Amino acid sequence: MKLMHEDAARGDELGGDAPVDGDVAVAHAQPTSRRRWTTPLLVAAAVVGLATAAVFGTLYLSSEPSTDEIGSFLSAEKPEIEERARRVGDLLVNYDSTTLDDVSQEMLDIATGNFREQYEEALSSGPGLSAALEEAAASSRGEILEGPDVSFRSPSEAIAIMSVKQTAQSNSNPGGQTIDYVLKITLIDTVDGGWKADRVEVISTQNV
Repeated sequence: MKLMHEDAARGDELGGDAPVDGDVAVAHAQPTSRRRWTTPLLVAAAVVGLATAAVFGTLYLSSEPSTDEIGSFLSAEKPEIEERARRVGDLLVNYDSTTLDDVSQEMLDIATGNFREQYEEALSSGPGLSAALEEAAASSRGEILEGPDVSFRSPSEAIAIMSVKQTAQSNSNPGGQTIDYVLKITLIDTVDGGWKADRVEVISTQNV
């Protein structure tokens, strides 16, 4: 009991709430305890942060296709692109009044974008292209001489270069006129409809 009164008196002398010696020891012990817990928590947070960064880094790297994977994908697409480009070239140089409707429909099926619009305009440019061909006894026969040589601008866009020969005949020119063309065909992967011709350009011509 005497110790309790002495402690209270000392407390009053120091200002009521001022700590006594025993309280000072406890007050100094609190920051030490806080640091004891804070340091492991900081270390744990750093470890978790590093682990998270490593996981996201792995996911990022695994989501990026490698050069070999891109090459394999493009190699797998190339045969379809070559076949489609050959078909476009063949339809462009082989037609007459009896086959024009079928040729036109097939061409529209494998065309898209700019080329499809231009082809439709050519078909509707006169009162009847098929009738005009029949009246003029006009026909076109041709073949692919070289190609197509296919290159890629992107995984969904390819360029095909080919050489074709066309011989056009009519009543006014029964012997026909033969011309060699170098064609540049841009093809787009339309996904649902596969690869289609988006643009056809004549790079050069030569009379034979």
